Amino acid sequence: MARLRAWGVDERRTAQAGLAFRVLALVVLAAGFLGLCSTLFPAPAGVPELVRDLRNGDVSVVQVTTADVGEVRVFWSTGFLGDHAFTYHDDISLPGAEAERFTAGAKGQLGEQADGVTFEEGDRFDALGFLDVLVPLMYWFVMPHFAWPVAVCCVVALVDMVVRQDLRTPSAGYWLLASVVFGFGFPAYLWSEPRPLWFRRIPTPGDKPGMTGLRVAGATACWAVVGAGVMVTMTLARR
Repeated sequence: MARLRAWGVDERRTAQAGLAFRVLALVVLAAGFLGLCSTLFPAPAGVPELVRDLRNGDVSVVQVTTADVGEVRVFWSTGFLGDHAFTYHDDISLPGAEAERFTAGAKGQLGEQADGVTFEEGDRFDALGFLDVLVPLMYWFVMPHFAWPVAVCCVVALVDMVVRQDLRTPSAGYWLLASVVFGFGFPAYLWSEPRPLWFRRIPTPGDKPGMTGLRVAGATACWAVVGAGVMVTMTLARR
């Protein structure tokens, strides 16, 4: 009896530790997703906002890209969820040096403060090439300071998917491709596997699995819709 009681205590502690990690991982992954959305869909701004942030010392790097003839795309960040961008229209008719002319004009407005600011030309995603479709790599590229917590949560979730013996789904393989390629599979897995974060009754050994293959596919689709909805909402809210 003592052995059974000790086993029950150990099992309860393990379950509590697993629950704590899942909640923490959901917070980390959600924050990382919001930060990624902020980078991919920056808030609209203008030259006055850029000059203000530069003079306040909130920005040290400004990315300038020639979007089209007579147009310059400007991006900068003041921190987490503080990404801004705007398109500057160059009125000079001679094409080919729009980014240089914008940089020179911005430095002229800053005066001596321009010495502490770096203006980088080129698209910040060019280095990724076709790999920019992989969301986990995007985390690492656009959020280097936040990438390690996200990576740890994702790795632990992947290992748990592979080695668990008591999954509530017929197979953990549903999440593997979605998690590795698209990223949204990690929050879906941590929310629904291997048991709900919130349940109102203690399951009995005779209960049937609550998560079937169809529900797994539905949960993945719902998370994809939620992710797309968040990105669209953030984009519309910043216009």
